Amino acid sequence: MPIRLGGRLGALAERNFRLIFTSTTISALGDGVSTIALAFAVLQISNSPTSLGIVLASRQVAMAAFTLAGGVIADRLPRHLVLVAAALVQGAVQAVSAVLVLSGHATVPLLAVLALVYGVADGFVIPASQGLIPLIVSSTRLQQANALLGLSRSVLGFAGPALGGVLVTLGSPGSALLVDAVSFGAAAVMLARVSIAPRDDAVEPEPFLAELREGWNEFRRQTWIWTTIVFFGIGNMAGGTYGVLGPVMAKRHYGGAGGWAGIVTASGVGAIVGGLAALRLRPRRPLLLSCVAAVPYGFQTLALGLRLPLWALIANSAFAGAALSVHIALWFTVFQREVPEAARSRVSSYDTLGSFVLIPLGAALAGPAAAVIGAENTLLLSGVISLACIAVVIAQPSVRRLGTAAV
Repeated sequence: MPIRLGGRLGALAERNFRLIFTSTTISALGDGVSTIALAFAVLQISNSPTSLGIVLASRQVAMAAFTLAGGVIADRLPRHLVLVAAALVQGAVQAVSAVLVLSGHATVPLLAVLALVYGVADGFVIPASQGLIPLIVSSTRLQQANALLGLSRSVLGFAGPALGGVLVTLGSPGSALLVDAVSFGAAAVMLARVSIAPRDDAVEPEPFLAELREGWNEFRRQTWIWTTIVFFGIGNMAGGTYGVLGPVMAKRHYGGAGGWAGIVTASGVGAIVGGLAALRLRPRRPLLLSCVAAVPYGFQTLALGLRLPLWALIANSAFAGAALSVHIALWFTVFQREVPEAARSRVSSYDTLGSFVLIPLGAALAGPAAAVIGAENTLLLSGVISLACIAVVIAQPSVRRLGTAAV
């Protein structure tokens, strides 16, 4: 019997999207668990923010280094199979990490090397996903699809950190990493079942560098993308201190893994609310609203630097999570509608690279900066930089001009 879904959930009536949605739901649970697990696995070995920054930066550097290659490959091969391969590699990395932590053989260098491998696979995920979603759902349901995917990540992102906090508190970070490994395997099974028709315009692939150049030309043509990337990139670099110094601040002032899990979980709860809102929003200026919704991101870092009470940090995290869900759903929808299918993954790779390439630098500098000026001052400075960059993005004429035709 066919599934009948109406209203804002109509995208789930399409088989391929249901498979992607299920895969996202499964992996989101594992990702939420590993958010807590990896941080406290490193801090269990070396009680140093610099060590944690090295591991996180290793993953992010590798992702940035392979994002452009991921864009080219995802525009050449079936994108869902690219995602299958990435999920299998990431699952294997988390399984090895779990065994090392549980057996007591984990070291910071070993976890950093595994983070590099994880990051290589991660470099293929966003370009392949950005190119895939418009192919598996009808155009009238595209914003619904993006909002539902974000909502799925948020719902399980809420449960994941809570479960991760419990596993770390009662057992070991290794058991939490093992849960993430299993989730990647299950997600790969769902992705492998997606059925995509061969492209009608398929041609013999050009040389790798030529395809990169074509993607760059399309990226430059989309003025609204490249004029915002530099400032989002700098803002994200500053925001990278939050992931490094957040667990450190939690361990020092907010009860350890339980406190940090509460903050991260609140963001997931807020993201659920934001995802529900994104299902219904039909803004006249979708890109402008998307960028305005990024503002609360900077306030998270400021609030942590001010050492507000835990309840205030949790409330602030929930608000930021809601706004971020709206930001992501609208941004992805505008991007997928504005960028031609043939170059979508390559343009996404430039977008991703520009947005996230500096995050490893922020993560790597967080520990040394905290050692010199203190964790609180580092977080305050980072928050100010993030907010200033978002303000510049909002001021861009291309951001304000793109109207309802895009959505």
